[in-house]
Amino acid sequence: MMSRARALFSLGRSPKGAGWIVQRVSAWWEARLPRRDQLTLNQRNLYILPTRAGWSFALVFTVLLLASINEQVNLGYALSFLLGGASMAALYQTHGNLHGVNLRLLTLRSVHAGQVLRVGITLSNQHRKLGRYGLRITAGPKAPEGTTKGPGSPQHAELSPGSDCTVEVDVATRQRGWLTLPRITIDTCFPLGLFRAWAYWLPQTRVLIWPALDAHAPALPHEHRVVSSEQSHRATSVSSDMPEGLRDYRRGDPQRWIAWKKSSHALASGTGLVSREPAQGHSPDLWLDFEQSPGMSGLDAEARLSRLASWLIQAEQQASSQGPIYGLRLPGVSLSCGAGPHHLRHCLDTLATWAPSGAEQARQRSAA
Repeated sequence: MMSRARALFSLGRSPKGAGWIVQRVSAWWEARLPRRDQLTLNQRNLYILPTRAGWSFALVFTVLLLASINEQVNLGYALSFLLGGASMAALYQTHGNLHGVNLRLLTLRSVHAGQVLRVGITLSNQHRKLGRYGLRITAGPKAPEGTTKGPGSPQHAELSPGSDCTVEVDVATRQRGWLTLPRITIDTCFPLGLFRAWAYWLPQTRVLIWPALDAHAPALPHEHRVVSSEQSHRATSVSSDMPEGLRDYRRGDPQRWIAWKKSSHALASGTGLVSREPAQGHSPDLWLDFEQSPGMSGLDAEARLSRLASWLIQAEQQASSQGPIYGLRLPGVSLSCGAGPHHLRHCLDTLATWAPSGAEQARQRSAA
């Protein structure tokens, strides 16, 4: 029995044991918090403890009170009770400085892995007479002391009576896929810094993280453009049924390419929209292929996805300047050619959620 107690004591004292205990306590605490995108702070989810300055103040107060009792000094009694009353008033005000504050998560935007995700939070003060001052909002583990920017750095906010404000906290992204937001902490030490009141918040909404961009991605594989049979058929029909320079509307064509006057007549006759052909003629579609695109040999799956993500952005920039439309091919997935912000997002979302099959993972391991 004594040996087990010594082992537990040594585990708690060792750095590894202390870290394990902190992780277990943090996991237990987070398990008690329901995930929600909006939270109102009240006495059920607010916590308060003395700060380091508060414990020092308590020690000074105790010494002063004992000295006054021992020496029977009336002025010492008065000073002790005055300081004690001030500390109790600070305790009440520090807790009330967070009470009634409402937190609401704003819409999240996807970013590439390795980039910083900016999480927007709206703070609302529901009290019509009292302001909320000295608020700090932190996402995830706290950054080292002195850090003012980046993940883990606190963002400061103040609320006048009945007002709102928006703050943005930074969250680190390390890999593609769905990201669950870390625990967000809001705390305050206002007004005297003797006590720290805080609350934990776990947002429910997840955000999709795209693959990291390839900093050394080569230029677009222009030699991998292909002219599909459908394009050839359309080109033939355009040449026979429409004036030169016009063709049927294809998904992804910019609005400035649409010949609205011709399209009105075409719609009246029961056909679809009509687009102007770009100046470079019938540009073949650009296909970005996970396996067949040049420069993919020797890269693992994640590196290929990063290169495809960089190529997709380049292809969208070219398509917006009357370049070819582009498509994406992954093992088991094929996205038809198109252009525009929605098509680009659809392609990047597909890269973020794509999971290699067992055969693909085995091939990657054998190649490695």
